[in-house]
Amino acid sequence: RRSVDLVLFLRRGGRRYVRHVEFQARHRADVAFRCFEYATRLVAQLRVPVLTTMIYMKPRAPRELAFRETVAGRVVHERHFDVIHLWKLEAREALALGPGGAALVGLLRGVDLRVIGMASRQIRRLAPEAQQPDLLAILQSLSEGRYTARQLARVIPEEVVMASSLFDKAIEKGRLDEARHVCAEFVKRHHPAVAAQVQPAIAACSDVTRLHRWTLRVPEVSAADLVRLVTRPETRRSSRRRAPRPSRRSRSAAR
Repeated sequence: RRSVDLVLFLRRGGRRYVRHVEFQARHRADVAFRCFEYATRLVAQLRVPVLTTMIYMKPRAPRELAFRETVAGRVVHERHFDVIHLWKLEAREALALGPGGAALVGLLRGVDLRVIGMASRQIRRLAPEAQQPDLLAILQSLSEGRYTARQLARVIPEEVVMASSLFDKAIEKGRLDEARHVCAEFVKRHHPAVAAQVQPAIAACSDVTRLHRWTLRVPEVSAADLVRLVTRPETRRSSRRRAPRPSRRSRSAAR
């Protein structure tokens, strides 16, 4: 399952169109094809022109990006995408864009701890209260490559970042990774012969409770039963209840 990063519905000169935005940490060979696939699906779904912008977050990215189809050496289709290199932008330019731009300054040129502090204050002053924790969490995570957590704590209030939904997701991901690791280690210890067979199912499981249940069963079951337990589809019990049988008195009354 794939989903686009961001879609903006805009108007220019009375014409409605979509600006599709993708964020990419580093360049990959399939980026142009992926942008073409997203843009084509959006055009088919929304029936409006789609312009795509690829925002690269780290260096070593192309200056231009295009998807080309060739037949017998002749280009039969070509679609270009706009490219932005975040590390080439000035931090103060991002601050001028408002709270959203302020959250990105940790990756930009000309940033220092004082500028990060300015970005933090701008987010707390201008962003809606509900958005502030997530924006500050983004600012913190993108700045960690240049400064330590202790230094960032001076300018980004930790108590606000801790309230971020992104922070909650990071904790949840940590719990999930740990549950997968423990389950896999139990399998290796008790049933090493089938460890490789069940590992893909363990890695694909995103239910911490189910992983814990598997882990507890590992020492109790045979290798064959373990394979069946881990690889069989999870079935849900029916929530339907049987209608209560009428009492003897009510049956008599019905007669």
